[in-house]
Amino acid sequence: MVTWFSSGSIFKLILFLIFLISLTAPVIFKNKNFIYSNIPSSNKSKNILKSTGSTSMSHIISILASDFRSLYPEYSYEKSETGSGTAAFLVRDKEADIGDMSRYMNDEEKSDNLITKCIALDGIAVIVNNKNKISNLSSKNLQDIFSKKINDWSEISDKFSGRIITVGREEGSGTRNGFENGMNIKNSNYDIILPESGDISAKVSNEPCAIGYISLASVSNNIHAVSINNIACNAENIKNNTYVLIRPFLQVFDKNNDSEAMKVWFEFLSSERAKNIISQEKLIPGEN
Repeated sequence: MVTWFSSGSIFKLILFLIFLISLTAPVIFKNKNFIYSNIPSSNKSKNILKSTGSTSMSHIISILASDFRSLYPEYSYEKSETGSGTAAFLVRDKEADIGDMSRYMNDEEKSDNLITKCIALDGIAVIVNNKNKISNLSSKNLQDIFSKKINDWSEISDKFSGRIITVGREEGSGTRNGFENGMNIKNSNYDIILPESGDISAKVSNEPCAIGYISLASVSNNIHAVSINNIACNAENIKNNTYVLIRPFLQVFDKNNDSEAMKVWFEFLSSERAKNIISQEKLIPGEN
């Protein structure tokens, strides 16, 4: 009998075929900061959408982009976390196709060429450690806490005591902007400033006396969101506009960007399928 291939040769052939397939199959990979694909570089300019900006929006964008990719495998979506304060400028400078902003644009950021679409409404949740039994804070309480007029939990309630540790986001953050404006806090004073919502959540979950603020969509079982003025932070109260801290999740783009990928992306966001995904993440679908 003639043996055409040795077992070693067959193994090498299989490895070579797997390598060839990996070069042509557009597969999505994810990590903390990016969603990206291995679409060949020659196709990237027309097949990939690059977005940048808000860290608070990363969770919902990651989920939406994954579903988008499953429906339209010829396209992919790349997301970087640079904060809301950079989003409009990077789009304007053509460093990104889409800018994610968890607040409205200010005058410096606005441009005749930029268009904004609200993909969702989000509640900013005020969070405390699970050991903290205080379940409601007034607007005045929060003003006094974050300006350091109140320094111990015992000054608010007999349910808990200890020196209050205020945790917040950096200047330019959409979450910080929404929280401080919504609570009318003029001179905020933070013990700890962190760059991402996930960092704030982790710090509050590990520090019994800490208080911070994050997107409602990011609230986990490791912490709990307090009511403000006896109104809970939940999707129902955001929808009926009774909760005080509501902010938009916006996507900003250049009106002269006529790429097919952009068109298909926003058509997808307008679909019932995408709106159901947004609702499942405790957000209210926007009018995009």
